[in-house]
Amino acid sequence: MTLEVGQILMAVALFFSTDAIRIDTTSHSHQSRRNTGTEVFSSPFLAEHRVTNITTQIGTHAYLPCKARQLANKSVSWVRVRDDHILTVDRTVFIADDRFQSFFVESTGMWTLQLKYVQARDAGLYECQVSTEPKLSARVHLHVVVPRTELIGESNRYVKAGSRVIIRCVVRGALEPPSYVFWYFGLEQIFTDNRHGWIMQTESESDTHSTIASLIIPSARKRDTGNYTCNPSNSDAVTVLLHVINAEYSASAVTSAASGHGSVQSEIVAIIVAVLVHFQT
Repeated sequence: MTLEVGQILMAVALFFSTDAIRIDTTSHSHQSRRNTGTEVFSSPFLAEHRVTNITTQIGTHAYLPCKARQLANKSVSWVRVRDDHILTVDRTVFIADDRFQSFFVESTGMWTLQLKYVQARDAGLYECQVSTEPKLSARVHLHVVVPRTELIGESNRYVKAGSRVIIRCVVRGALEPPSYVFWYFGLEQIFTDNRHGWIMQTESESDTHSTIASLIIPSARKRDTGNYTCNPSNSDAVTVLLHVINAEYSASAVTSAASGHGSVQSEIVAIIVAVLVHFQT
């Protein structure tokens, strides 16, 4: 083998040997950073890509989360999916609705969309977007619970004067019990120390997510006839029309009023009223 050929072979061997050392060193350095936990993503990313479900009750505040990391100079936007309305970009609000606001906690990388005093129409999908190309996005589905108020018993009641009357309403389907239940007699609010001596009670049943409110009239009088309204803080109001009838007077009054229609009809009407008074007290 000549000297020139030997030099060429030595140069080639040295090239590959050096390259191998460079690759191994890089690989070792890369592995070390992984082992020590110092390796990080160099581009923006979202911690959650699945749809996040948030459930809240009408009238309360909702908080929609979006964890975005390594943003650099990229923006984070919140968009309402149903109409593609941009709600916020970073901390700037782009909707004429002051219930919306965006918060950022740097230590956690969490961008939160706050929606105050949630309404039923606010339910639906919201999307958190990062201004990369292509864009990064994650969705939050907001579910709004709307409690309902129901009467226990008829909305039109007949009772005998002097009887004990209990009017009840129930709030169903609430995530939390109402903070209060107001009662009204006509347009007048009934307070605990009312002059009538009426009693108000409220009890909650956690297993059925319901609250029962009661208004107790110890001894009904004719002047207590009127509308009674149950008005919870977190649900619609319901009203009962109460008729207080003197037992002796009711049959004769109805008979007299119906005398022009024949004695048989008047007797039937009187019997019906008497039965209603009996069974609703």
